[in-house]
Amino acid sequence: MAIIIDFIRQYAPWVYGICALVALWYLRVVILARRERRQAVYHMEREAAINRMYDTWMGTLGLIAVMGVVYLLSTVVSEAVQPLIEETPRAVMTSAVASGSPTVTPTLPLPEITPTRTPTTRPRPTARPQPTPEPQVTPTPAVQRPRCPDPRAVITAPGLNAQVSGMVSIFGTAVHEAFWYYKLEFGAGANPNVWSYFAGGEKPVENGLLGTFNAGALPPGVYAVRIVVVDVTGNFPPPCQTTVVVR
Repeated sequence: MAIIIDFIRQYAPWVYGICALVALWYLRVVILARRERRQAVYHMEREAAINRMYDTWMGTLGLIAVMGVVYLLSTVVSEAVQPLIEETPRAVMTSAVASGSPTVTPTLPLPEITPTRTPTTRPRPTARPQPTPEPQVTPTPAVQRPRCPDPRAVITAPGLNAQVSGMVSIFGTAVHEAFWYYKLEFGAGANPNVWSYFAGGEKPVENGLLGTFNAGALPPGVYAVRIVVVDVTGNFPPPCQTTVVVR
């Protein structure tokens, strides 16, 4: 136990530095979440921003707790167990001197190995090689692009019923004559009744990256993803929707 506390005392500055970097990242998350909450149009978007702020504050409290435990172990507890750390090498040396010179274990002679004759085997006739049938390749059905009713809100990838996992990049177009912002939403099933916000932007995008969908955080199944382009009046053209299968 004393050795572990001494190890924590030596690496305490590194722990403080890592905690400081994580705290700066949490501060950035809180600032972005507050901005999204102020600019949110729908109630679901405000709830998502508030949840991110709550999770960030909980993480900050966890960082404070970790730093407090490290400070307690590296100062108060370390000073209390310091005599034990200094006495450990002395005790090891004392036991080594008391035991005397090491005992040499006699080495047993190696047994004599009598060579044995290996019977000679007759070579077997080589079998005539048989032609290997060519494997049949099953063609993979091509993924179709989703049908978008308005060219100002388009998703080009992933296509309809695409197999996805992990972090999935959403590509397409989000433009408008009176552009305000766009948002990406997802829902369970091919035609969900409830949509959840997961990404968006305040600048138009044309044939580029719209956002990233975290499919790894969802259970396997069918999910719908759509893009909504909002103008300065709060209205929006018909959204474009695609369907993906999370593995």
